[in-house]
Amino acid sequence: MFSSSINNRLWLTYLVIVLFVLLIAFVGIAVAFRNSPMLYRQVFYRISLVNGFLRERLALVIDGEWEPFIRLFLEEVKIFDVNVAILDAQGNIAYSSGTNEIASFPGLKDPSSIVDQSRDSILLYKDENRQTWFYQISPINSSFFLVTSALRPEISISSVFQDELMAPLIRAGIVALILSFILGLFIARWITRPLQKISISAGQIAEGNYVRVPIEGPLEVRQLAGVINDMVAKVQDSMQSQKDFVANVSHEFKTPLTSIQGFAQALFDGAIDNKSEKQRAARIILGETERLNFLVNDLLTLAMLDAGTIVMEKSLVDLNQLIRNILEKLQFQINLADINVNKKLAEPMVFPMDAERISQVLNNLIDNAIKFSPKGESIIISTSIERKNAIFLVSDSGPGISEDNQKRIFERFFQTDKSRKGGQGRGVGLGLSIAKQIVIAHGGSISVKSHLSQGSTFMVKLPLANGQKNKSSN
Repeated sequence: MFSSSINNRLWLTYLVIVLFVLLIAFVGIAVAFRNSPMLYRQVFYRISLVNGFLRERLALVIDGEWEPFIRLFLEEVKIFDVNVAILDAQGNIAYSSGTNEIASFPGLKDPSSIVDQSRDSILLYKDENRQTWFYQISPINSSFFLVTSALRPEISISSVFQDELMAPLIRAGIVALILSFILGLFIARWITRPLQKISISAGQIAEGNYVRVPIEGPLEVRQLAGVINDMVAKVQDSMQSQKDFVANVSHEFKTPLTSIQGFAQALFDGAIDNKSEKQRAARIILGETERLNFLVNDLLTLAMLDAGTIVMEKSLVDLNQLIRNILEKLQFQINLADINVNKKLAEPMVFPMDAERISQVLNNLIDNAIKFSPKGESIIISTSIERKNAIFLVSDSGPGISEDNQKRIFERFFQTDKSRKGGQGRGVGLGLSIAKQIVIAHGGSISVKSHLSQGSTFMVKLPLANGQKNKSSN
């Protein structure tokens, strides 16, 4: 059974197109030959021959009106299978070889007007019976004209192919068809070879071998290869993120679980008798339990955001007041870190939002800015209006984020250098990912600009219900 691969389909397509073009070409050539003067050259030759020598003979007798000689000459030319007629200057038939069809030829009422047209060529006329005539007219003297005519013979298509010019054309067509078979095969393989490589690479990718697809072949195939390579890169990044997540979550779960297990075992075994030590063990167990609870809640929140099951309960809220409330809650961390906070808040900033979720975003960004800023430095918090969007900016004076990390900073489970201050804190790189999902759910966007050793600036853009006026206050 013939394979239905792209290679074979392309090859068959080329062959069908070539066969169709050759067929149309041969039909066109046959029709052109059938209507070509080349196939009627014998008729033209007889007309021209009779017209030439009869005109010279008639010129000797026409003025003397030697009718017997004229009719004799006209009878003699019948063996050439042509009709002849002698016309006067007014186009009337003076003598003819027995047919009167010539009387209806166009322009013969004034023969002298078409003599020049007929001097070097054979004229064509179709009578009322749809028969085609070839004719030639030439002057005998100033008073008479000779008209030589013949019916155009009917030529069949088969006789056209028997012409000596058709044989070379047919042979050329057969050679062209054979070459097209071979060329079509090579072209089909040339087009499908990159696709076959992509197929092989896709099979390897499915088995977990993330190889890059060679980018070659036609433009569309190169584009496909590029898309697959991008997909492979994203899959690899995703797989690596998941591996990092497993490692991070395992560590984050293991540390508090180890503490909980150790102190619980000590309490169970009676190794801790002192009341104060028991209270200390209980506090540690409670703290580690809360830590695990925070981690689980973050994972559940992200899962619900992905599934779209969290409904944003929007109401008119003052963004600036949310910022003040968060700063008040974080005042202890601010004092402990010896950080200065500069506020540049635009009023009013009241628009629909889910206050709890947006507070979670702002808290995460401000808390990160506090953690990563050196002592004695400042963080800048500002709000503004840009067209129909509310803008929230938080800038720190920390070590900054590399360009590579900036591309992944909002990916779930991703953490920057864990050796940095705060890198080993609660969470496994879910805070910014959750913040991004919350902002997107509000129809906004979040981004970061950072330079190493120059700090970072996070920007949140949220849509306003109505345009607001920007009025600065600190």
